[in-house]
Parts: sequence; C-alpha cells; structure tokens
Amino acid sequence: MDELFASGIKLAYPKQYSYIFERGDETELTKLQRNIANCPSYKICVNWAKYQKNVSFLMMDSNAEILYDGGLFVGDNSEPLVCRLEDGVVYFSGLHMIMFHGDPLMMRVNELIARYFEAGLYNFWVIISTGRSKLFSRKKPIFQLLDGYYNFNLYHLQPAFYLLLIGWCLSALCFMIELLCNGVLNKRM
Repeated sequence: MDELFASGIKLAYPKQYSYIFERGDETELTKLQRNIANCPSYKICVNWAKYQKNVSFLMMDSNAEILYDGGLFVGDNSEPLVCRLEDGVVYFSGLHMIMFHGDPLMMRVNELIARYFEAGLYNFWVIISTGRSKLFSRKKPIFQLLDGYYNFNLYHLQPAFYLLLIGWCLSALCFMIELLCNGVLNKRM
C-alpha cells in the first residue's frame, strides 16, 4: 500500500471491500481516503485502468482469472491490458470448511483436502470451470506464470528417456570398440 500511495495512482475498490481497510490505524485510513479514485462506478474504474492506465483497482484473484480467461483483460493482440502485482495480496479470503471441535473425522477430512491440493485436483477443477470461457473468447494471453503448479508427467520426460537411451547405446558401442581394439592389439604383441 505504501508503494501505491507513493506512486500517486488512485485506488478503486468495490464498496463491499471497505471492511478490509477499516482495521488499520487512523493514518492509513486518511492516506487511503486521499487516494481513493472518484469514479461513477467500479466498472468505469476498471475500464479506466484497462485503457487509460491512471487507476489501480482491487479485485479477487478468482474474478481476475475469470476475466483474463474470458478475454476482458486481454487486448486484440493478446497483450495484457492490466498488470498484476507479484505479491499483491491485500486480504486473504480463502475457502473455509467448518467442523465441530473434536470431530472424529477431522483428521481424515484434513488428509483428503491436502491430497486434493497436492494432486492438483483443485487446479484441475478451476481449469475445467474456466476452460469454456477461454475457448469462446478466442484470445490467448502471451504470458504464463512459471511459478505456479504445473502437472509434469512421464510424457513430458520422453525426450530425456530418448537421450538416455542414445547415451547407453553410444557407451555400449564405445565399450565394444575398446574391447575389439584391445583384443587386436594383444594379438599383435
């Protein structure tokens, strides 16, 4: 937030997110009130950020992903119209599951949730749910984040196995040539 305030760019956020900023001290609230964008609506602020680049806005990651997949944050030449902050988490609002304290199934539920995330099923479900909008938008962004989870399987390692096979064949060939040369040299002496 300090970098945003130092840059002089105004901030826009939906009114339902105002509770996030109410928890700070008075100096942060006054800084925030000075830097709030004066837009007729939140959608107009987002359009100003996309095309005029004079406003920054606060949006949930899931909503931003849906808008990127739908092609609303991607230009005609597949260039991104809006940039994201690298570690731009302002407020964490993850998924929650409520269970009774001391529930005998608590350990099993935690284990299953951990397995779903480690196996990439949650990411797969998100990709399936946004895949249709990505297909219909006919826009594909050029950039891809390399720090995210990527499903890496044996199919992707196929060139490495071919190189390993070629290396083994070459080493076997070198070994046979060495044995033949060594045998021929021993017969001559």
